Amino acid sequence: MKQYLLFAILSGYLLTGCSATKDPVPPQPLYKVSESQKSKIYQTTMGKLALSTKEDSRYQRIALETAENKAWFRSLTYRLWNREITKQAFVREGLKQYPEHRYEFEFIAEGFNLQQ
Repeated sequence: MKQYLLFAILSGYLLTGCSATKDPVPPQPLYKVSESQKSKIYQTTMGKLALSTKEDSRYQRIALETAENKAWFRSLTYRLWNREITKQAFVREGLKQYPEHRYEFEFIAEGFNLQQ
């Protein structure tokens, strides 16, 4: 009986010691279709997500005033949508550019999870 208890305790310690502290490896891209089809699906998903931001009073618009910022944001959201990066990486990258918008980046990341 003591052996089983000792085994259970040691197993618990080993499992906690092996847990990952970094972002998990992102899954493979979501859609294995042509780029034009991916673009259409992505645009539809972004449209739904944009509408859902209007329903959330806490969501503050991210000022994407320049073409460069818009392209950066489109690329970042596309990589998240296509599962090329993790939610944590998406938020981290977003906060580098817009540190005051944590809620918004987390909202977007969760929204993609709900839309898929």
